[in-house]
Amino acid sequence: GSASTYFWLTYAGGKMTVIASDGADVEPVDVDRFIIGIAETYDVIVTIPADSTAFEFLATSEDRTRSASVWLGKGIKQLAMPLGALKYFAGMKMMNGMMKMNGDLDDMGMNMSLQQMDMNVVMYPEITGETKSKKERKGVKVKKVKEGMKAMEEKEEKKAGEHDGHMGMDHGSGDMGSMYKSNAMSDIVTLNYAMLRSPTSTALPQGPVTELRFELTGNMNRYLWAIDNKTVSETDRILIRKGENVRIILYNNSMMRHPMHLHGHFFRVVNGQGDHAPLKNVLDIMPMETDTIEFAATETGDWFFHCHILYHMMSGMGRVFTYDGTAPNPALPDAKKAARIFARDDKEWHFMVQNDFATNGNDGEAMYMNKRWNLQSEWRLGYMPEHGQEVETHFGRYLGKMQWLFVNVGLDWRTREGHEGGAPQDNLFGQVNTKNSRSVGHIGFQYTLPMLLVLDLRIDTDGQLRSQLMREDIPLTPRLRLDLMGNSDLEYMGRFRYVLDKTWALSTHYDSDMGLGVGVMVSY
Repeated sequence: GSASTYFWLTYAGGKMTVIASDGADVEPVDVDRFIIGIAETYDVIVTIPADSTAFEFLATSEDRTRSASVWLGKGIKQLAMPLGALKYFAGMKMMNGMMKMNGDLDDMGMNMSLQQMDMNVVMYPEITGETKSKKERKGVKVKKVKEGMKAMEEKEEKKAGEHDGHMGMDHGSGDMGSMYKSNAMSDIVTLNYAMLRSPTSTALPQGPVTELRFELTGNMNRYLWAIDNKTVSETDRILIRKGENVRIILYNNSMMRHPMHLHGHFFRVVNGQGDHAPLKNVLDIMPMETDTIEFAATETGDWFFHCHILYHMMSGMGRVFTYDGTAPNPALPDAKKAARIFARDDKEWHFMVQNDFATNGNDGEAMYMNKRWNLQSEWRLGYMPEHGQEVETHFGRYLGKMQWLFVNVGLDWRTREGHEGGAPQDNLFGQVNTKNSRSVGHIGFQYTLPMLLVLDLRIDTDGQLRSQLMREDIPLTPRLRLDLMGNSDLEYMGRFRYVLDKTWALSTHYDSDMGLGVGVMVSY
């Protein structure tokens, strides 16, 4: 029911009985709630008591900012328990502790699969309690962890031997991940894939097996999503053969969940149910999980396998499976052109601009970029000659999975007249400062440091070195932001912005060249 939003589903009338997923039957399982990924479907049975009451079936967006309802039955309306606001700071603290600087996740030895451990559980007040004082939070956390581990031990002892342990079924009771198993920490029963079992055999036919391993990767800073750090347009199609069985092992090395969808096929979710593994065509894989799916190659042609979050798919998180020996599709007379159109999405260029119309000058930047390349221009235009005018333009490529490094070439033009103390000075590198007059080309790089500080280091065609350290968008409150900049030419800037909406902000800033000013900032 959405392009980019997950929904929690709950019912005021009691348990929901899940009987099918993605159109394929499963043995009935009773739950209090479940989350539905983009493109997933579930069939559920609910009970409407025979009295004059209407019960709310509630769908709440994953971020819990909005919800939608349908009322089942007639009479007095019985509300479902609303889901409390997420504890974002707890979630951010957890995520920061698990992500390495190279973008990899530190799983700390946890064996995660099939939605059994939800790292977001630290944000769920209905599981971990409402936000309390620091001392109380610490006590609640310790208590919850102990209770969770104790309950997990009891459950695991009870279930020992019930599963075949295939593909990472977690039978350990003392691992660090026990604290993230919400079903062990609460009486609220949350559906996960390990609970799904097909009523009939889903064993694959005899045949050769092709095994593929994919790592789901993402860049939360620039919002690039890929598989093995390569997008659809950067990879070849994957050749498979009719009559073989394809096994795909997926590891989610990103801090977002991904509903991976395979066109044209049902796949088995290997979940410890042996020959009764459930059939699905969408697998929601959570951060740090490793899951395995299998399908029989019974078709012909090309089939898309991709994340179904729209903006992840459009940025290139997908692959194309191609059956060997497939005849040309008569509906596509120009197959090469069709392939170019298909691969065009993740190559698209996007424009953005930001400008501060202030009393002391005009200050802004514009960028035209795609997933790897960026053309950016910055300007600082004073109203008075002594304020000066400056324009810098860079063109370059982002390198690495996290794209912390931006290697670029560019042009730098600067003029300033009649400024007090305008006599030549040395910069921090001991060279004559050219901030009053400059017209050069340059080569250099920008590198994102911890705390999102951006280091800009370059050398120009006159042999001058220049460095700059900048941090933008420091959140002081939900709406108040701080920008800071200083460089080796002894220039500096500080700006406060009060964000009104995604387009408009009020600003005040001090610039070493242009002085103090107030204004309005526009972002597009």
